[in-house]
Amino acid sequence: MIKHRDSIIYSLYGIICLAFILSYAITNIASVLLLAMFFVDKKSGLANKFKSIKRNKIIGLYVAFFVIQLVGLIYTANLDEGLRRVTVLLPLFFLPMVVIAEQKNESYFARLMSVLQFAIPIIFVVLIFIHVFYDDRVISTFVHFTIEEKLGISQFYLVFILILPLYVSYQKILDKNKVLLSSLTFLTTLGTLFILGNKTIIVLLFILVGSYLINNLKNLRKFILSIVALVILGVASFNIPIVKERFVTMFKTMDFDMEVIKTKNSFTVTKNTLEHRILINYLSFNEIIEALPFGVGTGDVEDVLKKQYKEANFKAGILNNFNSHNQYFYEFFKTGLLGGITFIVLLFYLTKRAYHLNNFAFILIIFFALACFIESYLYRQHGVTIFAFIIPLILTHNYNKTHY
Repeated sequence: MIKHRDSIIYSLYGIICLAFILSYAITNIASVLLLAMFFVDKKSGLANKFKSIKRNKIIGLYVAFFVIQLVGLIYTANLDEGLRRVTVLLPLFFLPMVVIAEQKNESYFARLMSVLQFAIPIIFVVLIFIHVFYDDRVISTFVHFTIEEKLGISQFYLVFILILPLYVSYQKILDKNKVLLSSLTFLTTLGTLFILGNKTIIVLLFILVGSYLINNLKNLRKFILSIVALVILGVASFNIPIVKERFVTMFKTMDFDMEVIKTKNSFTVTKNTLEHRILINYLSFNEIIEALPFGVGTGDVEDVLKKQYKEANFKAGILNNFNSHNQYFYEFFKTGLLGGITFIVLLFYLTKRAYHLNNFAFILIIFFALACFIESYLYRQHGVTIFAFIIPLILTHNYNKTHY
């Protein structure tokens, strides 16, 4: 088994990435097997890995962040919910450690990225085909019936797995490597993102492509491709019905007066998700300040939020049991200054390392850091997999230098 360690490790990496879309049970099994494989190694290999763990600040911050969740159990009133939160966050304790400290094989990683480049879009094409032709539903209901009800995952999380084929295809197009196939996977992946129809994802894509354009003003090919990508995004945003409808709904129903937002949401279940997030942050803020410096405890955030929703008669919040929808607020709310600052410092070190070493990881981490302002990613297992596995995996391999 030691002889084939690399092939087993990278196969497990691939299983986690693909199972992320289809089955979280398989993701869990593969993660546990990955942990077991960490210890199936020569003595010298284990010694090197433990040395790496001891001196790596990022691993230390992941562990510290998880330990802070355990500390929050000491003073939480809702211990059952607190234990559920800790269980969801458990991969933060071991997955970054395993992925970062494990010996790297850039050749296997390049092959893994090539497999994901095709496998991920194919999975979504098959899912869309089943939705339209087998379930006999219109494409506009794909997210609700197939993604949310059947697979039990939010489109907010899927964007991070879709970035992989999008980026790999783009790099291969730049390198004139299998241009036709790479163009096909690029457009298929981009089309899937638009079928998901998530406004936030599309806005973030605009920001990222715009940033990439600014950073490549002196590289004519990359500059032109960035312009083309922005044009495609713009045209699609105003012409694909599901995307256009959601943007129009947001702009038409958006108010900027907090009293109007509060009043409107107390009378009816509104559909403006941006307003929902603004109102949740507003209702959370005073509670967060009052709970400092320690927070309300690992299991108490949702109980406090539900109380605030009832007091404000926030109908959509009461009906849908909305969580914080802001990871930064959520950490300060839950475990106070210790949890909130540790989370921000961890993101800072991840960003700093990626900025100097890895463009792919830098894009992924910036995307995650921005998305955390409008979504509590670590509230669900899929978000934990993004933060504990996908980001460390991309961060510790340099695809820019290894792809072929």
